[in-house]
Amino acid sequence: MCRIWRVNQRFLYKVLKTYRNDKGQPTNIRRTIGRLDKSTGMLIPNDSYYEYYSDETLKTLPAFDSVRSVGATFLVGQVLNNLKITTILTDILGQDKAQSVLTAVIYMVCRGNIFARILDWCEGYTLCETALSTQKASSLFASITRDERMAFFKSWIAIQTPTQYLAYDVTSLSSYAKGIEDTEWGYNRDGEKLAQINMGCYLGEESGLPVFYVTYPGSIVDKSHMPYMMVYNNELGINNVSFVMDKGFCTTANLRYMHDSRISFIMSIEMRHKATRKAIDDVRDGIVSMRNRLDNVYARCIRSRFYGVDSTMHIYYDPSSAEQQRSDLQRTVENMEGKLNQRAQITKRDLKRYSSFFDIKRNDDGTLSFCRNYNKIDAATRNNGFFCLLSSDTALASAEVLKVYRRKDVIEKGFDDLKNHIDMKRMHTHTGITTDGKLFCAFIALIAASEITNKLLTLNKRKSLKPVRAVFY
Repeated sequence: MCRIWRVNQRFLYKVLKTYRNDKGQPTNIRRTIGRLDKSTGMLIPNDSYYEYYSDETLKTLPAFDSVRSVGATFLVGQVLNNLKITTILTDILGQDKAQSVLTAVIYMVCRGNIFARILDWCEGYTLCETALSTQKASSLFASITRDERMAFFKSWIAIQTPTQYLAYDVTSLSSYAKGIEDTEWGYNRDGEKLAQINMGCYLGEESGLPVFYVTYPGSIVDKSHMPYMMVYNNELGINNVSFVMDKGFCTTANLRYMHDSRISFIMSIEMRHKATRKAIDDVRDGIVSMRNRLDNVYARCIRSRFYGVDSTMHIYYDPSSAEQQRSDLQRTVENMEGKLNQRAQITKRDLKRYSSFFDIKRNDDGTLSFCRNYNKIDAATRNNGFFCLLSSDTALASAEVLKVYRRKDVIEKGFDDLKNHIDMKRMHTHTGITTDGKLFCAFIALIAASEITNKLLTLNKRKSLKPVRAVFY
């Protein structure tokens, strides 16, 4: 153990023994082994030095040129290492390009989507990562080819749980740019008056991690693109997997395509469909029974031909949800009644809307008279509390189908992380090729952010900090 003492010159001491004196104060026995040269910072040894170190040389550490905060960078890097993403990228892109991609990915997890200050971040928050400037980041994004992206997806999918359910959903990413080919006007989920790119994504329900994504023009509706998304399954090696989807994909054409392609699915279905309403009517009277109770809902199933395919419809009734829907409808009717009381006249368009729950009459003097039509109101509440899921696997029980579908919210949380935490609500790119590369890095960043979130959720359940070190280090 050595200690440096300052007088007029800097001397180096070797501590031979440490102990406490009679007063309990810490002290030591030491010997001088040399002094430090002011100009070079090197040790000028004395005779005592050679008694302890023989011909060995002793060098001082160089002075610090900066202080860096690398905790978050290290954490994300370790997560990517543990998920084997670093290895996959290195094998596909090569060492140098993979390191640049990892720097961009870590930056997006830590700071988001705007790369204007990435060079400052690299200088203050990274240690061994490849430094990137704004220009280098743009060039990097443009250099990532489709073949490289597909090679990553294949390798990434190959190490995922082989029998898990995949949640499939679509989001839209808005842009002001005019040079992105797929940017088109369409249904914007964020309610923005901007052109957009649609992004379809698979997420593993058991792992909670993104698996694969595809972008396509913003004007194409979700249900129309689904078969084109599924075409990638064979190329990527996605086999023996069940897909979980919401009712936005529920069409006769899609269900027949999945049936003919032998793709297993669990799908929420439209309540207004005639076959759905008939199935509910068939089980309505006997569904509320303790033999049908699953936690806080009741369930029955019917095996038949729905949407042109042989499948099982699982019908669920949630009493608390039914009461909430009735309360919401009551408030709607009361609000409409209040607005009618304030009206002297009514347009044909409004007449049609208000006639959903009221009988309205125009009097000879031009005034309105109206009353509630309780037959229509009761009809609107008839299926309150019911929801239905369609499953291609006839062996699955209603409890398992419901459990799997409820886990589907992982994809919605994933999209929320993509748009808000990683800040991809706006793409901040100007060309299609740069957009493709940047979305690829954002996708990997989403994997890392999702993994951290999953571990933190597990940690919160255990209410202990110990698992963090076991997970990440």
